[in-house]
Amino acid sequence: MAIQRNRSRKRLVLIAASIMCFALVQCHRKSPNEKYPVSTTPGGPVDPQLVKKIYDMKCAICHGFDGRQQYAGAKDLGASTMTREQIITQIAEGKGTMPPQKDVLGPEQIAALADFVLTLRPK
Repeated sequence: MAIQRNRSRKRLVLIAASIMCFALVQCHRKSPNEKYPVSTTPGGPVDPQLVKKIYDMKCAICHGFDGRQQYAGAKDLGASTMTREQIITQIAEGKGTMPPQKDVLGPEQIAALADFVLTLRPK
């Protein structure tokens, strides 16, 4: 009987500890603005270097650093004729093997990425 009580207590302590760890992680989860900043100051102008970092982390693996690599079905971004709004939708919703980013990036980051993609087109 005593052994069973000890096991029950240990189980309760483990469950409580797990719940506390989960709560701490949720409280300290960074927002997209903190995790993927696009400006050096909150509400400040978009910094192209910060947007390039997001592109390099999220997009370059398939599209390449210059937007011309076509890995895993990715399109040549330099040859794209999509409008800015279409690009924003595609980044947010994804397509084919491209994962949606709407749950990872905020609207500000997605719009900044769309603007960056437009710069990859030949002038």
